[in-house]
Amino acid sequence: MKRTIYLNGRFLTVPLNGIRRTAFELIKALDDLLDSGAIDKDKYTLEILYSGEIANPVELKHIKLTKRGILKGNLWEQLELPLYTAGKMLINFCTIAPLLKSNQISVIHDASVLINPQYFSPAFSKWYNFAVPLINKRAKHVVTVSEFSKQELHKTLKPARRDMTVMYNAGEHILDYEKPSQEFIDKVEKHKPYCLSVGSLAFHKNFQGLSKALKIADITSHNVLIAGGKLATLETSEAKDNLVYLGYVTDAELKHLYANADLFIFPSLYEGFGIPPLEAMNLGCPVIASNAASMPEVIADAGAYFDPTNVNDMAAKIKGLLNNATRLQELKQAGYDRAAYFNWHKSAGILFNAVAKYV
Repeated sequence: MKRTIYLNGRFLTVPLNGIRRTAFELIKALDDLLDSGAIDKDKYTLEILYSGEIANPVELKHIKLTKRGILKGNLWEQLELPLYTAGKMLINFCTIAPLLKSNQISVIHDASVLINPQYFSPAFSKWYNFAVPLINKRAKHVVTVSEFSKQELHKTLKPARRDMTVMYNAGEHILDYEKPSQEFIDKVEKHKPYCLSVGSLAFHKNFQGLSKALKIADITSHNVLIAGGKLATLETSEAKDNLVYLGYVTDAELKHLYANADLFIFPSLYEGFGIPPLEAMNLGCPVIASNAASMPEVIADAGAYFDPTNVNDMAAKIKGLLNNATRLQELKQAGYDRAAYFNWHKSAGILFNAVAKYV
């Protein structure tokens, strides 16, 4: 008898971010594993449930996509999804899961909101600090995305789950996108040569620190492009004139930015994994990053590092690396090698093997 496994598809109805990117790539990889026979199609049926309109279309050969429900968003996830999946296993990709369901596997990406609630809105922090401990307690199994996150979750969640599975993220999806518009290419051309930084403008992404460091470094050889939102507090005397805010960019535009940057800068104070450095490495862009949280685990010796809490160290390390062409070339090759270690199919296999033990 075939076993049905449901997938929480709420992430398909909202714009992609880091953890939703993980979910999006994992469902494509799971579908590929079904197609190749690595997951037995005669034994398992995978079905994504969602409500509302799909914001991130995906083409799947074997995983069924089913719209079900009246409610949307958090209310749908908490009230309707448990009813539709009653008696069946549910995989949740984006930390939050139905609190009333126990027959589920949840991917809890990190402990950031639990450890640093001040980085987030009060409402968001209260909800996560209430929900995540309950999800950890009730779920059949918990998966996370790095050994660093596993240790952080062990420290913050009770009971500590010693059997937690580590499933790394990856970055090779960035290779799949076509060229952006010629208008965007021309826009970027005006800013060459440049360094690139990518991320949301949440406090823990540390663009405030990067802005201060760039002023100290007084880099005249390169512009520094930031892809993401635009934050008024960064546009002060702390910022250099060569700091350029691009706002939101598409995946195709982001690929072009990585491929043409001389250096990728990742100043984050806290990451459970950190996908952007791997995206950069896949496209041959040397990486310099924060030495905090998961970054040394993910990047290993394929990148240069700075102390994200010390703007003088950030300034010196970034400027020094830009002046060292030999080291930049070494990091470019090391980045290719390191990026190849991670891939979504391997990660999807680890996830499914963890799930299969409980189905």
